[in-house]
This record gives sequence, C-alpha cells and structure tokens, in this order.
Amino acid sequence: MATGSPQEALKRMSKLVNWLMARSDAAPFCEPVDWRGLELFDYPKIITKMMDLGTVKRKLERKQYATAHECAEDIRLIWTNCLTYNSDGSDFWLLAKSISRRFEDRYKKIKAEYNVGESNDTGGASGNNKSKSDTVSLDMKADLASKIFLLSGMELTHVITLLENRCPTALEQVGKDEVHMEINVDALDYKVFTDVNNYVQEKIASRHGSYLDEPPEDLTKGSTNGNKKRKTR
Repeated sequence: MATGSPQEALKRMSKLVNWLMARSDAAPFCEPVDWRGLELFDYPKIITKMMDLGTVKRKLERKQYATAHECAEDIRLIWTNCLTYNSDGSDFWLLAKSISRRFEDRYKKIKAEYNVGESNDTGGASGNNKSKSDTVSLDMKADLASKIFLLSGMELTHVITLLENRCPTALEQVGKDEVHMEINVDALDYKVFTDVNNYVQEKIASRHGSYLDEPPEDLTKGSTNGNKKRKTR
C-alpha cells in the first residue's frame, strides 16, 4: 500500500519530468509544437489541448498540480496528442509509444510508494467502499456509445488513441485486419469514462446538435467501430 504523501509524490514527478527532458530522444516533446513555423495549420484543429514537457515542468514549479495523478495526465496528453496527429508507424508515432512506455514504467513505481491522488488512493477503511459518485450507470454508458457514433473520423481517432494509452482492454480488433477497432464502453473505468465522455460531449456540443454528413460506421450493443487511420506528417 502506498504510504508516501502527495507532496512527496509531486517531488518524484518533478524528478521524472527532469529525467524525461534530459533524454535526447524526448527533445521534440520539451517545447510546444511550433505548428505555425512548421506550417501545420490543421494541428490546432485536430489537437484541441496542446501540452509539452516544458509546460508540465513550469506547472510543477508553480505548484499548479494538486496531485501527481493530475501531472501524469498532462504528461500522457503529450503522447496522446503525438499519436493522434501522426500516422501509425511513423517516426514520431513510434517515438511517442516508446517514451510513453518508459514513463509508465517509472510512474508505476511512484504509484506503488506514494499517494498520487487517484480515486483508489483514499486510505483507511473507507477506501474499500466505492463511492456512488464513482459509478457509471447503464444510461450513461448507452448515451456515450450513441454519441461516439456522431464523432468525425479524426475525433474518433483521438478517442481510440487515448484508450490505447489508458485503457487498451476497452479496444477490440474487428476482423483479421488491424485497422478497425471496436470500443467497448462497458470496459472503461470511471476516470477514463469521464474523460472520454467530457471530450465527446464537448465535440457534439460544438456542433450545436447537428449531425455529421459522414458519421463512423456501425454502433451496436453499447460499442462502436472506429477506423484507426491517422494524419500523416
């Protein structure tokens, strides 16, 4: 059981960020993507929340994170953004995958020793009881599944990439190819469900309830199929 304090966990996260930034292969992730200079004018349309290691480091120094978990989520966003924008198998895609695995390995050790602020880090006897506020109803799952159906191809790719990093068990391959994936909303834990749901609701609301001309294919039994095609850069 983790016994270290949240404050000590944040100190460890600061060391972890410094370790990442010292790596030569992490250089592309240390500063914000210069999408104007690189003429990637679709980047801010595809990546709605940009993040980089330099920004994470500054937020740590300014004590803008309440928990190590919040910090870890921002770091994961860096890899997710890269995987979303770049095509599968490209140099940047492979680099983000590799560094993401190294980060998760080290973060796992921090979680084992310290209270990182996740929902199950409650401590005491009450930690054995799951809060009603941390449960997802069948209606909520059905609503998310129906709204995922309305996402554009690029938005669906973002969701799939997020799940590949945070909840791969919710993704199931459809058929023998590796292109089409099925999202099983029943397999999402509360935190991942909340993050995905917030993203989907935001995208649907931005269209003022209008339907896309070409929604993704097939939605059945609380799951949805997604095409894993990504932007090539």
